[in-house]
Amino acid sequence: MRHNLHYQLNYFRVTTPKSSLKVRLRVNWVSSLIYPTISVIIFLSIWELLVWFFEVPLWLVPKPSDFLNRFFSDFSIIANHGAATSITIISGFLLGIFVAVPLALLIVSSDFLQRGLYPVIVFLNIMPKTVIGPILIVWFGIGPLASVIIVFLMCFFPILVDSMSGFRAVDSKLFYITKSMGATSWQNFYYIRLPASLQHIFGGMRIGIVKAVEGVMIAEFISSNEGLGFMIMRASSFMDMTLLFSGLIAAAIVALLFNSLLLTIEWLMIPWKHQ
Repeated sequence: MRHNLHYQLNYFRVTTPKSSLKVRLRVNWVSSLIYPTISVIIFLSIWELLVWFFEVPLWLVPKPSDFLNRFFSDFSIIANHGAATSITIISGFLLGIFVAVPLALLIVSSDFLQRGLYPVIVFLNIMPKTVIGPILIVWFGIGPLASVIIVFLMCFFPILVDSMSGFRAVDSKLFYITKSMGATSWQNFYYIRLPASLQHIFGGMRIGIVKAVEGVMIAEFISSNEGLGFMIMRASSFMDMTLLFSGLIAAAIVALLFNSLLLTIEWLMIPWKHQ
């Protein structure tokens, strides 16, 4: 009976051959790298020509050739600040996932939490993070902890909302069918509710990772002594425009890398979406 139940529950999970998944994953990676690279090259070329043609001074807007040379000449310094920024993003983003997804399931499963707790979360999310930043500095001081909390606050809400939408999207009739076959609540969650809601959860995570990068810049502007945001603010105070734009390029690269990593994980965990 148990083996039969296991087979029936697995019936709801659509699988894709591993060879086909690898081919599609490779094509996805190539396309996600080639098209953005071509677009960036065209954009920077137009920028270079316009700055050269109108003779814009370096202290106002540098040419891409200027700040790209600075990017490679000071790569070790930029990489160290980029590593600090990446660690903050990973810490805050993972904390947001581990709190938001279980909380979304609890809110969806309880009318009391949905009516009482969810409005409080919405109210807290409306508060500007630039206002919360100084409060966190008073509580935790200038350092990585305050930055991680700001990143968590930035990415928490979109993950929560999309996870709630995913958990609600499951047809309740499926639970009656599986319960009639003897399925436990854990089996219903693992085989039915979680796979059906993964697409929504990853949708919230894609928004969350963008918010996380935005949040880490805000956090490092306010309460940090390292990271790309700190480097950009310091370069701005010294009017070092080439270093400032190099930091912006590095922040964009970090955001693209995290977004590509998240898309890859989504491809691996939701193969049936790409059939």
